[in-house]
Amino acid sequence: MIKMENANDWRYEKFKEYLEKYKDSEPEIPFLLNGKKYIIINYKDKVSFQRFGDAVQDQSGEVFFKTLYELYYTETIDGVLLERDWEKIERFCDYELL
Repeated sequence: MIKMENANDWRYEKFKEYLEKYKDSEPEIPFLLNGKKYIIINYKDKVSFQRFGDAVQDQSGEVFFKTLYELYYTETIDGVLLERDWEKIERFCDYELL
């Protein structure tokens, strides 16, 4: 699990390299964006994106993409478009810190 508070330290290219390196372990990357909790999970054959939280109304359910590239360039849950919003990510961190 990533333990990185400063989103500025985690640029997209570095993020992409991390996911590729640990693809076999299906890494889960939670982050905070616009005050909401999201997670990207890199499965062996797809990537999922979802909003999560303790209350049911805070959860979105998983949306699947063929690749991280496809997710990055597609507007998804809550209008999030990672290509546009990447610099707005408040932090990447463990579930406990969100």
